[in-house]
Amino acid sequence: MNLTLKQKNTLGLIVVALIYLAPVIIMVTTRDTFLHSVERFPLDFSLYFAVLLGAIIVNYSLKSTKFLTVVMLAAVAGLGVYAFYYLL
Repeated sequence: MNLTLKQKNTLGLIVVALIYLAPVIIMVTTRDTFLHSVERFPLDFSLYFAVLLGAIIVNYSLKSTKFLTVVMLAAVAGLGVYAFYYLL
């Protein structure tokens, strides 16, 4: 499946936006309070993914595949840090 750069940007935008909204999604799906959902997914991680979200939005005008690759690798690394943080 060959995707254009704009489609890849949109897909990355959706993925990172869902990760960015994780505290709200946790709150809605578990019927927990927002404070408990923030304990599960701290706001530091949300801020990190918000910066990555901004980078993907900027990439719509930059039109760089390498930049998008670096941003998505940073997102994967952030999820790795979260998994390490959550498991310990």
